[in-house]
Amino acid sequence: MLDLDDRVNRVYNPDVRPLVQEAHRCYSSGSARGAIVLAWTAVCADLITKAQTLKEDGEAAAADLVATVEKAQGSKEEEAIPLMLSVERTLLDTAETLELIDHTQKKQLERLRDDRNMCAHPSLRPLGEPYEPTMEYARAHLAAALEAVLIHPPSQGRKIVKSFAAHVADPAYAFDAAYLAYAFFDRVRPSARVKVVEFAAKFAILEIDAPELSITPERYADRMAACLRCFAARDAALAKSAVAKQMARLERADPGVQLRALARLGDLPAFWASMAAPMRALFNTRIESIGDTQPPGRMSDENVNVLALVAHPEIREGLPALVTAFEALSAARTVRVIAARPDPYFVPFLPELLEQAGSFDTGEFRAANAVLPCATFFDLEQLRAVLRQWQDNDQCWGRAMPSYLIELYELTAHLGPARDTVWRDFLTELLPYDDVYETLSSGMGLTVHRPDEVS
Repeated sequence: MLDLDDRVNRVYNPDVRPLVQEAHRCYSSGSARGAIVLAWTAVCADLITKAQTLKEDGEAAAADLVATVEKAQGSKEEEAIPLMLSVERTLLDTAETLELIDHTQKKQLERLRDDRNMCAHPSLRPLGEPYEPTMEYARAHLAAALEAVLIHPPSQGRKIVKSFAAHVADPAYAFDAAYLAYAFFDRVRPSARVKVVEFAAKFAILEIDAPELSITPERYADRMAACLRCFAARDAALAKSAVAKQMARLERADPGVQLRALARLGDLPAFWASMAAPMRALFNTRIESIGDTQPPGRMSDENVNVLALVAHPEIREGLPALVTAFEALSAARTVRVIAARPDPYFVPFLPELLEQAGSFDTGEFRAANAVLPCATFFDLEQLRAVLRQWQDNDQCWGRAMPSYLIELYELTAHLGPARDTVWRDFLTELLPYDDVYETLSSGMGLTVHRPDEVS
C-alpha cells in the first residue's frame, strides 16, 4: 500500500503542496468529500502550472490552455468563471496530449473529477440522497492524484528521452550517477522512466548509429551502458525488462556488435539473465579464439573486457572457454585483462607475474596495472606471496617501484595490525640496502631493529 504521508511530502510544486496537505488532513480526519474536492483542486492547479512551464519551453500544445487561463485571470468574475470551467473540462485531454499523464491515468483522474462534481454539487443526486463516498474511495483518489500528477515535475515522455539522449551524447559529457538518477530516473514519471531505460538499453546493446550523434556509436554505447547500470541499481526488474526487449535484435546483429555488447554488459545481471542458451553457446565458441591464438600485437579492448568476465563465477560456468582463454594469455595480456576489472579471482596470478618480470619497465607495468589494482583483495598469505616475489626479482626494484611499495602498504590497510608483521619481515631483508630501507621505512612509518642494535 502506498505511503500517503511520504507521497504528500514529495509533491513537486511547493505552491500546490499546501492544497495536497489539506486534502490529506481531510482524509485523516474522516472527511471523504473534503479530501476528494481538494484533491481535484490540487490536480487542476498542478496541471495548469505544468502547462505554463511547458509553454515557456516552447511546447505549442500548451499555448491554448495557458492563454485561456491568463485571459480568465484578467477578466471580471462573471467572465472568468465560464472560462475556467472550460479549462477544467478539457484539462485532462490537454495533459494527455502534453504527455503529462497517460491514457490510464487520465481515466483515473476522470473518475476523480466526476466524484468531485458529485461531492460539490448535491443537486446531481435526488433530494435527500447526498453523495457519500467511502474513506477507501477518497484514499484511492488521493493516491491516484499523487502518483499520476502531483509528485512529478513537468516532464514529458518524448522530451525526457530526447533530453537524456542529448545529455549523454554531449562531447563534454561526464558520468555522474547521482545527477543521472536524479534528472532522468527519480524525478521522472514512471511511464517516461520506462522509455528512458529502454532507450539506454537499446543503444548500449546495439550500437545504433543515429545520424544526430556527434560521437561514435561505440563510445555512445559505452556511455549508455554506464547509464543502464545506474538505472539497474535503482530498479533491477525494469532494467531486466528493457534489456530483454533488445536481445532478439542482438542475436541478429553483426558479430563485432555482439562481442562488444558482451564486453560492455556481460557482468550486468539483467544482460546475463536475458541471454538465451544458443547465444551463450555462440559467445563461448568465439571466446575460444581470443588470446594468443590470434596474431601478435595489441589485443582489442573488447577482447580484453570479454576475458575479464572470467572473474565472475556465474559467467565462468556459463562460458567455460573464458578460463582456458585467460590462462593461455601472455603475461602482458594477462596484466591488461586484470587491469580492466580488478577482482579477487586474479590475486593468485600476481606472484608469478612479478617472478617473470624481465626488466624494470616490465616490473613497473605489472605492479601498477595488476598488483596495485588488486591489493584491496589480498589476505595475509597472498600479501606474503606477492612480497616474496617482489623481493626476489631484482627487476622489481626499478625507478617507481619503491613508491609503489609504499602505496601497496597503504592499500593493504584492510588487513589490520597483522599486516605490519608481514611488512616488517619484508623490511628486515632490506636492511643491507640503506637507501631503499630508509625510503620505505619512512614512507610506511615502520622500523625494524638491526641485528647489531642493543635493545
